Amino acid sequence: MAGWWLPTLRSRLLLGVSLGWLMLVATLLLYSHLSGGTLAKRENLTHLEYEADLVAQQLRRSIQERQNALARLEPSLSVDDPDLVTRLQAQEGLLSLFDRLMVFDAEGEPVAAWPPFELGGPTIADRDYFRYVRGIRRPHVSEPYEGGETGVPQIMVIEPLLDDEGRFLGILGGNSSLRDGDAFINLRSLRIGAQGYVMLATSRGQVISHPDSGWIMQWVPGAERVPLMDRALYGWEGSGMGEELGGEPALMAFRQIWPADWVVGAFLPMSQVRAPIQRYATELRWVGLATMAFMLPLLWWLLGLGLAPLHRLERLIERIGRGDVESLAVDTSLGELRQVAKAFDRLDAQRRDALAAREAREAFLQAVLESSPVGMFLADMTGRMNYINPALESLSGFDLATSRTSEWVRRVHVDDRPAFIENWRAMLQSGEERRQQYRFLRGDQSLWLEMQVSQVQLDEAALGFVGMIQDITERHERETRQRWEAEHDLLTGCLNRRGFENRLEEACSLHRRKSDKVLSLIMMDLDHFKPVNDTAGHAAGDELLRRIGQLLQDAVRQRDAVARLGGDEFALLLPGCPLDQAADIAERIRERIEQIEFRAEGHGFRVTASIGVSRLDEEDRDGGPLVKRADRASYRAKHRGRNQVVIQDGVRAAAET
Repeated sequence: MAGWWLPTLRSRLLLGVSLGWLMLVATLLLYSHLSGGTLAKRENLTHLEYEADLVAQQLRRSIQERQNALARLEPSLSVDDPDLVTRLQAQEGLLSLFDRLMVFDAEGEPVAAWPPFELGGPTIADRDYFRYVRGIRRPHVSEPYEGGETGVPQIMVIEPLLDDEGRFLGILGGNSSLRDGDAFINLRSLRIGAQGYVMLATSRGQVISHPDSGWIMQWVPGAERVPLMDRALYGWEGSGMGEELGGEPALMAFRQIWPADWVVGAFLPMSQVRAPIQRYATELRWVGLATMAFMLPLLWWLLGLGLAPLHRLERLIERIGRGDVESLAVDTSLGELRQVAKAFDRLDAQRRDALAAREAREAFLQAVLESSPVGMFLADMTGRMNYINPALESLSGFDLATSRTSEWVRRVHVDDRPAFIENWRAMLQSGEERRQQYRFLRGDQSLWLEMQVSQVQLDEAALGFVGMIQDITERHERETRQRWEAEHDLLTGCLNRRGFENRLEEACSLHRRKSDKVLSLIMMDLDHFKPVNDTAGHAAGDELLRRIGQLLQDAVRQRDAVARLGGDEFALLLPGCPLDQAADIAERIRERIEQIEFRAEGHGFRVTASIGVSRLDEEDRDGGPLVKRADRASYRAKHRGRNQVVIQDGVRAAAET
């Protein structure tokens, strides 16, 4: 009956494909509904960015309004004014912006406040914000702190008090409580939908405003918990999906408030985003289940009818594979199956010819690999080695027959192993050609190897990987020696001028990124060095320079840079070293050089050093001003009698012996 109304394989498969097509259409319709989740996410992110922008703009205006108001009041104030409290009380406009106005003198002692302090007011000399403003003498917004009298979390907007010559006289500050519902930084009442909210934090990660008051003045978790928020603390602005402070997944957007160095974040929990989509998905799920319950039995029966002749063809092909028959003899009324049988016979003949040709090519390739003087290996798509040639066995001492592929990884030097593994995995994933250099342990010997790996493809299908490995130990040592010699003085082992300039550029770059808060430089010229060369010869002068170079390297830390800039001129670059500490180091070096008793050619010599010390200032864009200040200080030391340490504009010296 079925053979009458479905006479060909094409008609039977057409019916099955038609039914499958209906299922595909239903699936696409379902997917179109589910893809609304992506649209909802994008639209909600756009909305969050808009909300974060609005809040950030409002806070910027509020901060600038308060800073401008304090700046207008500052010129009219004096810490010695007996009516200062009355003047503060009269500032009705400012008092509407702050909880309290305060004036402190240059020592951090309270001078006046309105509303007045109950207990006379706290001393703030040791507070970070006071020391910061006293140092930079610019307006500043403090980190959150607890009030000295009330213990209430608050922030202070600060304007320095300066005289006509720019001397620091104290500060004028206005504070705002973090828990006061009317404070301009209190964002707890802002809501985005039913569960969304806005948070405010400092760039150091301390929470200023949060709907959960327990988070106020707490620290934001680390990057492993909240990576997007951690990026925002470093200045990033944008949006994405991550975890909120409580650990729940949420959409979030961040904006920077640069006048106060704050970050504002708008959050929308994913439960609120997904709620309408989940309701719709539940409805579609029931429709899909009902459809599948009806279609699956029908498709099962129809495909069984359509594939019955193919099963008979399968059994015949198995008999050909076993060698029972040499060709397909299909007894069927379906014209398509008879055509398939003829095509299979032709294909089988071509397969036997191709198999013979492949065996010949494999034999040729095997001979080429085994005779190659270059180490070579073959690996499958998972990265497992399945062949290494004799040259590679001899080079590495690795025997594929008795060792696993992972043994090769364990013999990579431990310092190079992570990069080796990462590069290998990247090559497996991308299929791109890779070249890598690493150290390989062969017994007690460490070799530098260079590996080049390429993917083998046939008709755009990846078959595996082929790699070449060469011993580059001598070349690597030669290049390493050349790089060292390019940046070092061969006489003393110290950095040369080129190496010093490179280290100076790196140190200044780190300083600009605030990795190191301070950077100091010591520059020195030797006094009375010329008589050594003139009297005892240049060989004696070179020996003395070597001793001086070793003395300088012993006097500083490993991270510091010691350079011989030419002749008898030396420099010491001290990252992370304050100016006064650098001056102490320079003084010790001066004393040690002064104590050197050098004898050559029957003569005794005493040399001293004229030393200049400087530091990198905030306004310096590169190391040029730092070097000029240290060089001028060294020049002044030499012209003030030598054997001295001059610190920029100050002098620290000892009598020349």
